[in-house]
Amino acid sequence: MTFIEFARLHGVDINPARLYASDKIKRCPTVDKPRSDNGAYFWDGRRGWVMDWSGEARVIWFDGDQTPWTPEEKAQWAAQRRSQLSEQEQAYQRAASTAETILRGCELKEHQYLSYKGLGEEKGLVKGELLLVPMRNVVTRKIQGYQSIYWDRKDRRYLKKMFPGMRARNAVLSLGSHKAAETWFVEGYSTGLSLKNALNTCGIDGRVVVTFSANNLVQVANQVRGTKYVFADNDELETGQKAAEQTGLPWTMADQVGWDVNDLHVNAGLFAVVKKVMDLRLTCPETL
Repeated sequence: MTFIEFARLHGVDINPARLYASDKIKRCPTVDKPRSDNGAYFWDGRRGWVMDWSGEARVIWFDGDQTPWTPEEKAQWAAQRRSQLSEQEQAYQRAASTAETILRGCELKEHQYLSYKGLGEEKGLVKGELLLVPMRNVVTRKIQGYQSIYWDRKDRRYLKKMFPGMRARNAVLSLGSHKAAETWFVEGYSTGLSLKNALNTCGIDGRVVVTFSANNLVQVANQVRGTKYVFADNDELETGQKAAEQTGLPWTMADQVGWDVNDLHVNAGLFAVVKKVMDLRLTCPETL
């Protein structure tokens, strides 16, 4: 196994053209976040290690066919990593503080994206042409950043971006009371709004937790107590289904490949979402 293959196996995406021997730690994208610099690696031409800052931030050592890392070498790199981790934590705090200030300056109003998604009656936090979706820690509820949604005139489509430098791990949007009887996990914002409307329509005391990615859904699912379900995205690569299965929770999804809850809502009507919800709950009679 090559070092690049090893890195990808552990979620770190290193560009082969940029891999060369060095005595410095390099940043790079991750497999889950190809536009980020959440990955880190070291490569001396023979041995190396990789780490995903948005994941467990754990160094994973690569010996290849070379002499294994000695305890002294690992200790030296551990000290350097602790220093970098401290700097990263400070950067996360600065990003969170800046994001919170920006969110406080938003207006709660209609936005074209919500109308585009069949959710014209909903209101969101708007700043100029941007729709900003707050992202809070799933446990502490403190702001970690936000997702911005805006219309790209060049590509003629809506784009989504997370606040630069924010910590994405464990960041969610909660729709509904934290004391609700049930919690439903989904990936996207419009998906969450459609599902919350469905729960309200059939009188279910439930909140929806938007996790913003399949990876993060798996991460946060076990940090929430009580009765829990997953309404997964039905994507072609089965990423949503695999994440739902990883949680070990009851789950459902739209029958059509490429659809999420919002797609089901818009194309088949809200009661198609309600039916999926009720059918899943029937498999867990203690919640009825």
